[in-house]
Amino acid sequence: MFWRNNHPNSENGGSSGWSERARRREHERATAELLAELRWQWRAACQGTLLAQMLYTPSGPTKAIPMIGHIDPGPPIALNVRMRPGQSIDDFVRAAPLIAPVLNVAALEVTPLVPHWLRVVLLPYSAAA
Repeated sequence: MFWRNNHPNSENGGSSGWSERARRREHERATAELLAELRWQWRAACQGTLLAQMLYTPSGPTKAIPMIGHIDPGPPIALNVRMRPGQSIDDFVRAAPLIAPVLNVAALEVTPLVPHWLRVVLLPYSAAA
């Protein structure tokens, strides 16, 4: 009897509950994929700027990229970014015109949050015009 009341085709639950959960799971999966892709794009975009600091490690040289701490999927999409030691907000403002095209946005709006953290808002083409 317990199974029958919780079955997706039962009279009290119907299939709408199951489809709503499936829709929610699909939305969460799509959002997670978007955020993962955005992290890779951020890394690729920063590689060609002065934001990528060269570090010399025992295993060889590597470039250190400012880390994304949190992504607000928006709209508009906003990144909370931790600056690397020695970087300033001006470094990000100067790099923004190089980073924006790689992220397929018109511009970046960079504002300070707390010490060593910035908020980078990705401004789509329609909003930046």
